Amino acid sequence: MIRFENVTKIYHDTVYAVRDITLSIEKGDLCFIVGPSGAGKTTLLKLMFGMERPSRGTVSLFDRRTDGLDASSIQAIRRHTGFVFQDYRLIDDWTVYNNAAIMLEILGKPAVYIRGRVWRMLKWVGLQHKVYERARNLSGGERQRLALVRAIIHDPDILIADEPVGSLDEPMARYMMNMFLKLNRKGTTIVIASHRQDTLMEYAKVFRMEHGCLVEPGSDA
Repeated sequence: MIRFENVTKIYHDTVYAVRDITLSIEKGDLCFIVGPSGAGKTTLLKLMFGMERPSRGTVSLFDRRTDGLDASSIQAIRRHTGFVFQDYRLIDDWTVYNNAAIMLEILGKPAVYIRGRVWRMLKWVGLQHKVYERARNLSGGERQRLALVRAIIHDPDILIADEPVGSLDEPMARYMMNMFLKLNRKGTTIVIASHRQDTLMEYAKVFRMEHGCLVEPGSDA
């Protein structure tokens, strides 16, 4: 589903965020991109999501190279992909419901379907009682759960998450990771960037990065 072939990303002509990365992620994989802050993990995820284009090399999603695609084609691919951002990217003035529903509204789903889907997903993450709360009033753990709902509410084939538990306490971090595992067991391909070790890595494909380089080939942990 995701292919990188000798991918390099350079900013400002001299800053190498990613250097000569080759990797492959298959349908149904559970993957971790691990490494210290500044290793290039976020840039790698943005390349997977089509938010960045490689300076050299090729990125392919769903067997389509992204370098030759226009903006509308990238958007079409993103309809099959979800992204949990490290900074949540919620709209603070909107309610929990509106933040959760926005993707389905963009996709033109019927209002009755949206209401049912939002309610089921908020219940799944334990936020149904916050449905009319403003996003700004949520705790960090609640904001992270809402960000997850927004990323998966359209049932994507690929879910990408950038440090999804980095700012959470241990019980909430375990809760979130168990949700990722449940999604993976239902068939969703999961890619998680993390600077911390996690017991889920025992069941995952792990890619280790340092200074923008893949320092250990991806392999089953």
